[in-house]
Amino acid sequence: MSSKMEPEENEISLDSNVSGTSAGMSVPMEKHNLKVRRRNVIEPVNFSSNEEQNLESERDVPLVRMSDSTKAWYDNVIPQIPDIADFSLSGKQNGVLNREDDSNLLEHDFGDTETLTSRERMKISVIRGSVANPNLTLGELKLLGCSSEGFVHDDIRRVLWPKLLRLSEESRLSMDELETIHNHIPNEVYQQILKDVARSGSHISENATQDEIDHFHEQLTQIMCWVLHKHSTLNYYQGYNDIAATILLVMGLEKGLRVLESISLEFLERFMERTMEKVNQELFYIFALLERVHPTLLEHLENVELFPHFALAEYTTWYAHKYAENRKLLHRLFDYFLGSPPLMPLYLSTVIVAHRATEIFNTTPDMGHTHKVLCTLPDDLPFETLLLEAKLLYRQYPPESISNDVIEYDQKRKHKEQEWKAKAEASRQERERQNQLRIVQSNRRIPYRIRSYKTITVVTILALGLYAFFRTSSGLN
Repeated sequence: MSSKMEPEENEISLDSNVSGTSAGMSVPMEKHNLKVRRRNVIEPVNFSSNEEQNLESERDVPLVRMSDSTKAWYDNVIPQIPDIADFSLSGKQNGVLNREDDSNLLEHDFGDTETLTSRERMKISVIRGSVANPNLTLGELKLLGCSSEGFVHDDIRRVLWPKLLRLSEESRLSMDELETIHNHIPNEVYQQILKDVARSGSHISENATQDEIDHFHEQLTQIMCWVLHKHSTLNYYQGYNDIAATILLVMGLEKGLRVLESISLEFLERFMERTMEKVNQELFYIFALLERVHPTLLEHLENVELFPHFALAEYTTWYAHKYAENRKLLHRLFDYFLGSPPLMPLYLSTVIVAHRATEIFNTTPDMGHTHKVLCTLPDDLPFETLLLEAKLLYRQYPPESISNDVIEYDQKRKHKEQEWKAKAEASRQERERQNQLRIVQSNRRIPYRIRSYKTITVVTILALGLYAFFRTSSGLN
């Protein structure tokens, strides 16, 4: 592993240690409940330390869920990566699908090869040379997507994303039933999908025509309904539409069906359970990691009683909700996540929060203001550096090594929520008691007033009687 965090302008670092598992070694799956150790906090991580990086490069901590030594070309067919000059430039550059040929996607801002940087051009050359190797391993293929610049271009992604997901080129799907596929899922789910699809406008260029927008919405609805129908155990969640839109824009409808299906089963399955309980617990990986890399910042967040749910949208949409308009960045993030374990978005969220520590400390120290800042991601984050830091953090603290801490934080969250509910219930009961007191006091004043009126009347009559008596007595005399 290179001792530099950021490669020079004319270098493309592939960090060869990412795929450094021994041949034939089976990489263990993530075990979120594995009891490895109790809390053992060390000094904050210095991401720029050369010694730390060299130390980590000597470790053999797996970064992927399956063996990296597996051959990438499982069907013995070497994919063809187009040369830079051959990249597709057909169609408008507005990010919606071409009705005549859904397999050709309209390129985003950098579809014109003249705008490719020298680093991007060099990375494309590295990709083409690597892919031509018949013995390329799955770990090396993932490394191409995770390393600097990712796969660079959507023409390359259309070829390599299915390979990353181990999809067969031979299997083709019948597209005839897509127009009525929504009839096979619950109507309330379909109605929610329609609402969310209508709010997916940020994925489409503002220059798109109404016909193009309608066509995109139709296909986006179909691709999600198809996956939900085929896998009835998967439940739709808000944010799934953002991931599906990104897949659709890159892959087109037909290839996108299989890609979205595979991603849903391998990466998004726990988001699509009946409840988000497991996801709510997993978010506390951010706190468990901050305890190690920036304990002062964690203490600040706990003091304002903030939970890490500010990262929920980032986690469940792979940042597609936030960066839908920045397709170059978003597609590069998808390259990274497709080559990483499912929890990697939480590690990225952690390094982003740590990177923004000064901004957070300068925010009004209360829950509302801090939550607002953390939910608003800047557009100028140094993502290439942050992605490297997230990968290093994963190697230092893989999920199974901090899972006990995550459970503890989640238990604290549940206890705190019970306290809030108890306070809310006590407050409600106190309001009801005060209301009852006001009613009772109001009822008691009525007879008091009546008695007062009777006293005044009697006194008045007596006074008049005495007055009349004295007048009469005076007249007789």
